[in-house]
Amino acid sequence: MKTEQTSLHVSAPKRAVPGGDIRPEDASDLTSFLDFLQVRSDRVISRKTVSTYKEAIVALARHAAGKGMPLLADLTREHVEDFLGSLKARGNRPATIRNRYASLSSFFSWTVAEDIRKDHPMARIPMPRIPEQVMAHYTDEEIITLLAAIPNKATDVLALRDRLLVLTLLDTGVRCQEACDLHLRDIDREARHAHVRAGKGGKGRLVAYSAEVANALNRYLRRRGGWDALGPTAPLFALRNGEAMKVNSVRMLMQRHFAAASLEYRGIHAFRRSAGIGFLEAGGDPIDLKELMGWSSWAMLYRYTKATARSRALRAHEEHSPVVRMMQKERKR
Repeated sequence: MKTEQTSLHVSAPKRAVPGGDIRPEDASDLTSFLDFLQVRSDRVISRKTVSTYKEAIVALARHAAGKGMPLLADLTREHVEDFLGSLKARGNRPATIRNRYASLSSFFSWTVAEDIRKDHPMARIPMPRIPEQVMAHYTDEEIITLLAAIPNKATDVLALRDRLLVLTLLDTGVRCQEACDLHLRDIDREARHAHVRAGKGGKGRLVAYSAEVANALNRYLRRRGGWDALGPTAPLFALRNGEAMKVNSVRMLMQRHFAAASLEYRGIHAFRRSAGIGFLEAGGDPIDLKELMGWSSWAMLYRYTKATARSRALRAHEEHSPVVRMMQKERKR
């Protein structure tokens, strides 16, 4: 068995090998697995998801090689547990460890299905638990402070864009990539709907936006030249040169605006959490939220409803107080 690290280079055809410095046999299995992900018939795998799988498998392969363990195809339960333990020892968050676990489990399921190995080394390794905690989101007061730090001038197209972006993320709950992918053809002005054509897993859906967002949208697009002048294929959120914004550019501008407002930046996805929590806090139906957010699993809905359970229960008590009901009966006597 080869245990030394080797720099990999593919001769023909010219193709980069994932992993870079992992053992050739492991790199071959990894490449085959990534190819398999691209042709899965049950669902579309995003580039980000593929990257997540790759990172987890490469990390395990490097760990195994560095400690003189067998190749990926021969690892045992103890080897995988040693790797997961090392992640915890290095201070990785529980969510990160759980993510690595899920990626590796999918990889080993594939190796069994392809007869690369006979057993699944993670079959008896329980999935790491994530401690219950309040999901990072932004309060109404924080959003108001943030908007106050962004100029609200009809002549500043970039400021108008940034204000619209904040409001859109908060009002619709779309993911950052979904917002970046929106074009004018995706906007139904009369119904105030936006068509997310390719959400997570390749699924499309309709999301609604409010009159407040519609007003901000109209101001922004008037400054860009108007709906008709831009055309249906124009990106909704555009850079100065007219090209569609990227997730990284959104992240940088948000970091800048939060710093200007002296607020803690908790990430772009916190807007989506704020949207879901705000919807439920306002009395929205959880089933409707699942549809609007595009969740295929009930697990995510459970997390949101649990996060708002206390405040919703306290609000419900005001309407269904047993003492109030009793006193109402007494007064009717």
